[in-house]
Amino acid sequence: MDLGFAGKVAVVTGGGSNIGRAISHEFGKEGAIVAILDRDKAQADRTAAEIVDAGGRAHAFALDVTDVEATKVTVAAVEREVGPIAVLVNNVGWNGKAEFFLNLTPERWNQAFQLNLFSTFNVTHAVLPGMVERRNGAVVSIASDAGFGEFRMADYGAMKAGVMAFSRTIAKEYGRYGIRANTVAPGLVIPPPDAIGEGSLWKIDIGMGPKEIQNIEAGIPTRRRSEAVDIAWSVLFLASDRARQLTGQLVSVSGGLAMPR
Repeated sequence: MDLGFAGKVAVVTGGGSNIGRAISHEFGKEGAIVAILDRDKAQADRTAAEIVDAGGRAHAFALDVTDVEATKVTVAAVEREVGPIAVLVNNVGWNGKAEFFLNLTPERWNQAFQLNLFSTFNVTHAVLPGMVERRNGAVVSIASDAGFGEFRMADYGAMKAGVMAFSRTIAKEYGRYGIRANTVAPGLVIPPPDAIGEGSLWKIDIGMGPKEIQNIEAGIPTRRRSEAVDIAWSVLFLASDRARQLTGQLVSVSGGLAMPR
């Protein structure tokens, strides 16, 4: 199926590792020009090189998506050097080690806010004016099933619920300008070692061993965890013109573990 991305610029935040890497690769396969925005520049370069080696087009940009001024500068550079941004994927996010609420510190709350919610505000705020001017664009934000309320994920879940609400607000406010905004909520996705860089937050111990993972899988109707590419396929569909009447929607990609209404 031709999703119509040939020659269009797709920005993927955190596009060097794990889910972001898979999303970047799938856009590359569809002929998009992929702009990878990642704080781990070395890994972003590697992912971009993989896409180019496979016959696609990709560019890597170093960016801390919580830095307001740096984000403005980087988005301007993408539009100047790569082209007008047609698709934005807000992929950056991190849950850290699962903890009971009373064990969470204000520093941890702030980190959760910065990485999971503020980063989405920040990059969207920088990209959206160009989309409004061109009266066309698609924004897909990565949330999490934790956003429906999850054990030992009070901080992360609250921020991802915020991403869901934010995406719906963008859909309502900017649909009149030809802009669609949707959300994909993955379940547990554990990357293989070759899918993450040394600067990835996945290098930090999340406190989840084989037994915990096995218990999670036992509760999934399909009896399997999602892989990063499963998330990527949903993102690409929602960003494509094939989904032109889908906006403000939430898709849970978790094998049925979550079934939001």
